[in-house]
Amino acid sequence: MHPMLNIAIRAVRKGGNIIIQNYDTQKFIKEDTEKNKLFIKNIMYRTYNTISEIIYKSYPRHIILNKNHNIVFKKNEKATIWIINELDGKKNFIKNFPHFCISIAVIVKNKTEISVIYDPIRNDLFTAVKGQGSQLNGYRTRCSNINSLKYTTVAVNLPDYLANQSFSYFEIYKKLILCGISFRSTGSTVLDLAYVAAGKIDCLFDFNLDPSNFIAGKLQVREAGCLISDFTGGHENNNCHSGNLTSSPKVIRLITEKIRNCYIKSI
Repeated sequence: MHPMLNIAIRAVRKGGNIIIQNYDTQKFIKEDTEKNKLFIKNIMYRTYNTISEIIYKSYPRHIILNKNHNIVFKKNEKATIWIINELDGKKNFIKNFPHFCISIAVIVKNKTEISVIYDPIRNDLFTAVKGQGSQLNGYRTRCSNINSLKYTTVAVNLPDYLANQSFSYFEIYKKLILCGISFRSTGSTVLDLAYVAAGKIDCLFDFNLDPSNFIAGKLQVREAGCLISDFTGGHENNNCHSGNLTSSPKVIRLITEKIRNCYIKSI
């Protein structure tokens, strides 16, 4: 096992223990939004510090950042950077909906080399090392090999401001639903990407989401044989202004054939 992967797994499991302890004992007050935010902030702070301490013990000269930091890789071309997302799916956590995760990505010379995504509720550990494939609990994973849109399951994550966009997203949904596609909105983009890599979900639609959410997930899906495309079948849109598809090449081709005209008309 890659030595940095070993440390990342140890760290993410320790962080998961903190998340679970507070998930089991939490007492959120529905009417008190500020107290809920403070409670979540404290949990994430403790989780981040615990993960960081474990990493620093083995790699004291590496840079450790939270996913919300403004990451400028060009200034750190020779550095090894660890990106921690201590809780993806905060709203699910608050609602006691058991679908959230922790992730760690290790970036070496501007390239993501290691990815770990951990679901502490199910004790599912998704890992990937560049050039060595992706795994779920130690078993090799591959993306879905579905050949038809009928019965295809697509995860979709919508930003809060979607209603203000000019794109006809709901027309796209209508067209795809008529093809037999089933949509899911889970509340955890990072875990969705891990599920796509493991073949549990056939495709992920993302609309104008924070690119930092994809740092760990991108390596997972690519090592599992997935592509990341825009809605016309073109190359990945790094700025995420119009949205991306993440799936197997065959599923992307089938979906973009259905929605390309609809999408072009909307822009």
